[in-house]
Parts: sequence; structure tokens; C-alpha cells
Amino acid sequence: MMSFFRRFAASPLGIGVFAIILIAFVVTLYEGKGGMGLAGAGGGSLASVDGTKITEAEVRQRVQTQLEAARQQSPGLTMAAFVADGGVEDTIDQIQNGRTLEEFAVSQGMNASKRLVDGQIASIPAFNGPTGKFDRNIYLSTLARRKIPENELRADFAREVLTKGLLTPVVGGAQMPATLVRPYAALLLENRTGLVGAVPSAAFANLPPLTDAQIATFYSRNIARYTLPERRVVRYALFDRSRFAGKNAPTDAEIANAYKAGAAKYAASEKRGFTQVIVQTKAQAEQLLAQVRGGTSLTDVAKAAGRAPLIVPPGDQASFAKLTSPAVAQAAFAAPKNGFAAVVQSGLGFHLVHVDAVNSTAAKTLTEVRPVIVAELAKQKADQAAAAFVAKLGDEVDGGATFDEVAKKYGLTAQTTPPLTSGGLDPDQPVLQVGPDLTIVLRDAFLAEPDDNAAVATLGTGRGFALWHLDKVVPSAPRPLAQARAVVVEQATRDAASRAAKKIADAIAANVNRGMPMAQAIAGAGVKLPAPRPAGGKRIDIARAGDKVPPPVALLFAMPEKRAKVLGIADQQGWYIVYLDKIDRGDTAVEPGLIQATQQQLSRVIGDEYAAQFVSALKAQAKASRDTAAIEALKRSLVGGSAGQ
Repeated sequence: MMSFFRRFAASPLGIGVFAIILIAFVVTLYEGKGGMGLAGAGGGSLASVDGTKITEAEVRQRVQTQLEAARQQSPGLTMAAFVADGGVEDTIDQIQNGRTLEEFAVSQGMNASKRLVDGQIASIPAFNGPTGKFDRNIYLSTLARRKIPENELRADFAREVLTKGLLTPVVGGAQMPATLVRPYAALLLENRTGLVGAVPSAAFANLPPLTDAQIATFYSRNIARYTLPERRVVRYALFDRSRFAGKNAPTDAEIANAYKAGAAKYAASEKRGFTQVIVQTKAQAEQLLAQVRGGTSLTDVAKAAGRAPLIVPPGDQASFAKLTSPAVAQAAFAAPKNGFAAVVQSGLGFHLVHVDAVNSTAAKTLTEVRPVIVAELAKQKADQAAAAFVAKLGDEVDGGATFDEVAKKYGLTAQTTPPLTSGGLDPDQPVLQVGPDLTIVLRDAFLAEPDDNAAVATLGTGRGFALWHLDKVVPSAPRPLAQARAVVVEQATRDAASRAAKKIADAIAANVNRGMPMAQAIAGAGVKLPAPRPAGGKRIDIARAGDKVPPPVALLFAMPEKRAKVLGIADQQGWYIVYLDKIDRGDTAVEPGLIQATQQQLSRVIGDEYAAQFVSALKAQAKASRDTAAIEALKRSLVGGSAGQ
């Protein structure tokens, strides 16, 4: 997961806008911003840009935001793992980069208008009401629930706009010359062949049983494996628009008013299709008309006059008037079907119009359209009733009413989840599957604190809702050894077998690197092992296959000729011995299009580098700095102990 964040942070847009994208990810899985409680967050400075401090509180909030976003794809990710993998340093880099770009943009007279920022905020689905449109009350309540000052959110969106404006031209100018690209293109055509042997861990399944001391040591060294992520217990009650269906039937007066308001929709209508020829003079148009009436086809007379007939598909008079003029359209809609309209002039010339088709629709009476109007009005009333009910629930909880009080008052069925991770998993019930509605509730619950008021979440397409409250937080903690003993013994036994297999694999590789043929080295290993198999291919095919390439084949393309290396098999199933026998160089003459494709790809890489160097230069100019000791102290605080743990 962290590798994904690092790849994005190194890209042109990631340098400046990574923070805002992660903020967006947390509110609606990809839009908004949030943070867990910042208890203990201090106001000390961890870094600065041009004298402006980046505080510990800000970094804490950003770190938590990024952690929660990462958990959307890796539910088991812990704060300790995030910190150990450089998450704090990456976060500070992103803040510094964004701040540096913003200050430079402002110094150059760039700005993000209020209207532009308003438009970006209004486009976030998390802020939509029951009708599917932006609702300022929901927007403000969402920010309040997540303790996000509105000015901070707006500043993030403005910073994103400025960052894109600066980096787009920097990246866009990157180009790689063909002469420089040719060696890289030739590298893609390189062919490699070798051998792959294997030492399965299963060959060491009869090792002596582990002692209690060995099991305890393995458990202590691998405590992270047995540590459960933070889980949360949520109280919730679901309801949808069916609660309001049929309770507010439209009246006859409302139906009549809707029919009147939609008079244009229900009125009689006529659509016509035409073929027309446009010429420069009225005499020429009348001459063509006379020829057609004399038996010559319109296509032939138009061709003889150097014109092409224009086919106009069926449409109403207003749409034809836009294509021609009101006078031409009036004449065309007055002519009979299969007849010609009177010749009329527009700004384009004189129109010879043939009426190809006339599609008439009779007016619809109130009786005919009443069922449709009733259904539309009923839906509107249900939408309005749902919006009013959601607002009423919000007022109740904002006024201090508890979840149970509100649920009881309005007859909502309350339910309680087991302790769940942010991804909806229960470690004690691995087969438990939570529905998409509960996933949305959990998303919000992992951004809340136990003392927060109950809240209402909009589910799915906005037709369902949930009143919910965070009931309990179960902190991350390791399972006791006694409880996890069976799993620990199984994994420790597998680890011992893997280490024994590794020792044999290392010995085989050493013999091969001393000149012994691989088949001979495997045969003399003292353990019955499968014979080595040939492997290899072209580098370009390996690149196209991506993560589908077997790991030992991929290793062949990352090692020197006539050498052997050892590579672990997934899930501690054993070890590969990979030997590269021969490298055949490629020739771009056989695939000339490869140079252009490589040129485009490397130009993007150069663009990334231009962006990185541009930001680096700006940071140097802005005297960006960081306090290493303060950062280490924050890391220790985040994981609850030594940063190295």
C-alpha cells in the first residue's frame, strides 16, 4: 500500500495535490476529508516553508487521514506499520511540496477564484442531499462531524487548482530525443535464458517438534502478525423512502396544477423531416422547383446546380428554425407531406424544402396522463418527506438526544455490530460479510469519536438512510499467545522448514556460482529435489505481462549472466534457485515502432523528473526545513512507544 502512495507522490500531480486527494478519499471513499481525534496533538513545529510553520497538529491530522484512506484498500494496516514504512516523512514531504507550490503561485499573481472552489466542493457526492443535489446543511454538518474548519477545506481545494496550473506546463514540455531512446528500446528486445530449481519447504516436514521456548520466541518476534487492528462497535438503524410512500397522496388540485405546468409536454405536437437545397437566388430556386415538378429528382437537379441536398431528420418547428430561420420553418411546417414549401430566404440563401415526413402526436388529456403525474408527485412528496425526516433527526441529535432516544421516538429498529475493522471484517468471525449499506456507516464511524452525537448517513444512491452512533472503540492489540497458540505453532513450524530449505538453496547456489552445473548441484544436495527447468523470454514480453510474470522469470532480468541467485517462494513454501545462462541483445531494426513507443514512455518519466526538480528548486528558494528530532518524537507518540518498534 505504501508503495502505491510513494509512486503517486512522485508523479507530477502527486507532488502538490496528494493531500487533497486523500482528503477527498476519506469522506466518500474518494471525496472529502476527515480525521480521528487528535488527542494529545501539540502545536509544535515539525517543518517550515519560507518561515511558515507546519505544526505537529496538522501533520497528525494528515497522517491519520492518509492512514484511513490506505485502510480502504488494506483494512489491516496499522499505525505502527504506516509509520515504519515512512508514512510520516512522506506526509511532511507532501505538505511542504503543496505549501511551496502554493506560495510560489501566489507570488506570481495566480489565484483560485471563489467560484471555482465552490464548484469543486459542490461536485462532491458526500455533500448531496436526498434529492441528489448539493445541500449546504449537509456540507456544514459533515465538516462539523469531522472537525474540519471550512476555511481549511477551501484552502486545500484552492491549493490543488494552483498546483495543477504550475505543474502542467512544466510536465508538458518533456521530450526525449530518438537517439537517446534507442538503447532503451533495444533493451526491451533483449532475450534471456536460464534454469530454475526449487527447494520446497515440504521436504523438511519431519523436523523435530518445537519447544515452548521456541514458540514463545517466534510469537514475540512476530507479534505484529497476531495483532488485531482497531475495531469499532456501531449502533445503527436503517430506513428508506418506503417509510413515507403512500402517506401523502397528491390532491386533485396538485395533479391539475402539475398538468397545467406541463402543458407544453402534454400538448399536441408535430415533427417533420425534410430534404432541402439552398441556392443563392430566388430565380434559381424556383427554376429547380420547376424541374422537380417536371419529373426530375431533387438529387439530380441539385447535382446539376452544383449543390448537395441536405437531409434534416424529424424535429419540431423550433429546432428547424434554429437551423434555418423562423420564416423558412414556418413555410416548411405549412406545406403538405411529400410537397414543397414556398421558397423563402434566410441568411444562408434561398431554401427549396421538400417535406419528407410528418409525425403528429395528439394532445394528451388529464385523464390519460394522470397515472404518470400521480407517480411523479408521489415520488416528489416521498423525497421531500425523507429530506424533512432526515433534517428532523439531525435536529434531534444536535439538540442532545441520544441514539436510543431518537430510535425509540420514531420507531426505528436499532441494531449493533460486532467489533469490526474499517473494512467491515470481524477477526473472530472471518466468514462474516457486511452489506454495502453498513460499509458506508463504518466509513463514517471510523472518523468519529465515542462522545460524538449520533448522525444520519445517506446510503447508496440516496434512497436509503441510517441513523448511527459509535458505541465503542476496541484498540489495536495482540491476541494472547494462549489464544493464538495453534496458529503460532503452525506458522513457527512452517518458518523452521523454510529456514532449513533456505540453507540447502544457498548451498546449491554457491556451488553453481563456483562453476558446478545446476543439475549436479541439486543432485548432491542431500535431499530429494525436483530437477531444474529451463526459463526465459524477451524483456518486452515480461514488461507487457506485468505482475503475471512468475517471480523467478522476473529475477532472470535483474541479475548478471552466468550467476545464480536464491528467491523465496510465496507463503514460505520454499526457495527457488535461479540461474541466468545467456543474454541475447535486441535489434530495434526489427520493430521500428518500438522506438516511438519508448520515446513517449520515457518522456513521461522525464516529465515526472522535471516536476520533482522544479519543486525541489522552489523548496530550496523557500528555505524549506524540518526538525528531525521533533519528527521522531511524533512517530514515537503515534505508535505509542519507540519509533523503532
